[in-house]
Amino acid sequence: MNNKKLQTLSLIPIVVISLFYLTYLIKWEPIIVGVFRELLLLPSILAQLVISGYFLFKIFKKESKINAYILLNFLFTFLLILSFNI
Repeated sequence: MNNKKLQTLSLIPIVVISLFYLTYLIKWEPIIVGVFRELLLLPSILAQLVISGYFLFKIFKKESKINAYILLNFLFTFLLILSFNI
């Protein structure tokens, strides 16, 4: 998979996590949202962390440049890590 396709696919976990966070903020909790949240949230978080690590590895090896997709991915990963309160 080339880098451009992966940058576009990296938006999927961001959208999934943001969607469930918004449903949490507005306190909208139908059963179907809870079921999908349990099925999709953990894989999305893990995918977000793995993709960010891959982009970081590519940048350190000088095989990729920082663009808007990668910057958005790093920003969202930083916010995700902060949300864990570690």
